[in-house]
Amino acid sequence: MSCRLADLSPAKPRRRGHGRSLARRAADAFGRAVGQVLENEDLAVRPGLLQRLDPRVKLLTLVLFAVTASLVHSVLLLAAMIVLTLALAATCLLSVVSFARKVWGSAGLLALLIALPSALSIFTPGPTALSLGPVTLTEPGLMGVATLVARVVASAGFALLVVWTSRWSDLLRALSALRMPDVVVATLAMTQKQILTLLRTTEQIHLARESRTLGRGTTRENRAWVTDRMAFVVRKSMKTADEVYDAMLSRGFSGAMPSLVALHMRPRDWAWGAASLLMCVGLVAADRMIGS
Repeated sequence: MSCRLADLSPAKPRRRGHGRSLARRAADAFGRAVGQVLENEDLAVRPGLLQRLDPRVKLLTLVLFAVTASLVHSVLLLAAMIVLTLALAATCLLSVVSFARKVWGSAGLLALLIALPSALSIFTPGPTALSLGPVTLTEPGLMGVATLVARVVASAGFALLVVWTSRWSDLLRALSALRMPDVVVATLAMTQKQILTLLRTTEQIHLARESRTLGRGTTRENRAWVTDRMAFVVRKSMKTADEVYDAMLSRGFSGAMPSLVALHMRPRDWAWGAASLLMCVGLVAADRMIGS
């Protein structure tokens, strides 16, 4: 049997995402989502600064920093708070690059897209800072955009620090200790468990289809299959929620979420709380002095 030399040449490498079916790409995406959830648990047990604090103190102080960021108007002070979030991420043994990418690439970009139109001269009159044909951006408008984006990035950074440096069980225990309503704590606990379970189920569904399918299928067939699986996951989630709630009631659930996490205030918790309070008061006072 003869063949041409061209038939024996190595195949050209396909670009990323090409040659894989929709089920394979979806399964990989769900697998990455589950991996990120599990990675957060790994980050929360590292011997970093915030990981060693009592979850109640950590939650209160980081929320206090986020509220302070919403009260500060100076871009320089907001930039200092952003640097503080990066420094805290480093002291918590987190990847500063990954931390900054998640904060700036999501919250920062979204805030920029929302706030940028307000810098147009038709909305915020003032001296022209940049003119691109019929589009004119003013200096007060750009300053307002910079303030809003910096405020959102700082607040999102402190919020992400809470999530990355705390185990979910510790956060729930802290919320209960801070007199958060039991129904809110129970809802958060069940939501986290349900989301993780549904992610695993959806990943297994896509992997099962991938292992039993030879061809990639047409776009219409893939779209119909995904739509049908979405309906299946919704029905399964509702059924599972009812079964879990019935099982909890049969075991004596009364609305409160018991926890085995023991909370103890140590000297370092009091020191961190006092330092955080003084820093937030100082930032607000400095902002008032700059603005006056």
